[in-house]
Amino acid sequence: MRHPSILALAALLLALATACDRSPATPAAGPATQPAGDVVLYSSIDEPYLRPLIARFERQAGLKVVLVTDTEATKSAGLVQRLDAERERPKADVYWGNEVFHTLNLVEQGLFAPYRPKPADDVPARWRGPGDLWTAIGLRARVIGVSTRPEHKDAVARIKSVEDLAGPALKGKVAVAHPAFGTTSGHFAALAVLWGPERYGKFLRGLRANEVKLLGGNSVVVDQVAGGNFVAGTTDNDDVNNARADNRPIDAVLPDQSPDGVGTLLIPSTIALIDNAPHPDNGRKLIDFLCDPAVEKELIAGRFFAYSARESGKVKAMDVDYAKVAKELRPAVETALNILQDRQATPTAPAPTGAQP
Repeated sequence: MRHPSILALAALLLALATACDRSPATPAAGPATQPAGDVVLYSSIDEPYLRPLIARFERQAGLKVVLVTDTEATKSAGLVQRLDAERERPKADVYWGNEVFHTLNLVEQGLFAPYRPKPADDVPARWRGPGDLWTAIGLRARVIGVSTRPEHKDAVARIKSVEDLAGPALKGKVAVAHPAFGTTSGHFAALAVLWGPERYGKFLRGLRANEVKLLGGNSVVVDQVAGGNFVAGTTDNDDVNNARADNRPIDAVLPDQSPDGVGTLLIPSTIALIDNAPHPDNGRKLIDFLCDPAVEKELIAGRFFAYSARESGKVKAMDVDYAKVAKELRPAVETALNILQDRQATPTAPAPTGAQP
């Protein structure tokens, strides 16, 4: 039976992205036909990290991988719709998502087959799906990207919590990625679940009063903060790391790490075997390769992941029920859109500023 919330949300996200992207169809949104290959991977992992791994697997395994990716603007949503459209005759063997919330909803759709990769036997139960329907590979962290420009020093010093972004001292100085997209949607939904509707609504109204700017992705938030247009904005650790590697004036604050703080949201990347996959044996080989601890360490060293799924106790993490967050994703996004843009969330919503293909 289809899970109504994930399909409705995916349709909403794709419609929003279409409003801001008039370029030709992305790979995930294109025709269902694909070139022949030995194993087919659908993935929303950033390609600069993904493609070298796939090339190495192809050399080692002697197999050809067909890779289908998603765009910054539609992160995961296009792949979710494609997997659903192909459910009767799957074309993908493996799904490797950059977050957990769409994965959990796909579990509800019955789209994955059980598989416990041997290289991931040491991954704690918290970071694997019930019935071994998915396994985590590394953890990213939601952070607050902050300007390191001298003129922003005093304002940045006040930022310790996500809620600080709604403080009047930062009016006109804060940006966030559009809450319907990528990890930002999961972050907002996690706050809604953790805080409850009253505190969540108060936070959103504070952001609106601060004239928060909605941008087209986490990387766009980092670009704008590093460019001096804003003092701070919510984003992911890897986006800040990429900018810092280019010596841009930005740093990351891990939010809510005080004794009474709620902690930062950790976001596992998740890998799963597609049910009734066309090449299940080769799919398992690819999963085993990607679940090897050496791959996780490589992606941590490359500053894509912040922490290992095997050693996640190095940071105060948000204690939240990820499955509940996944189910609350759509209403939390709609609430955010209603308040931040003072309107009803509909598929014909105006495009966010700065959306990228």
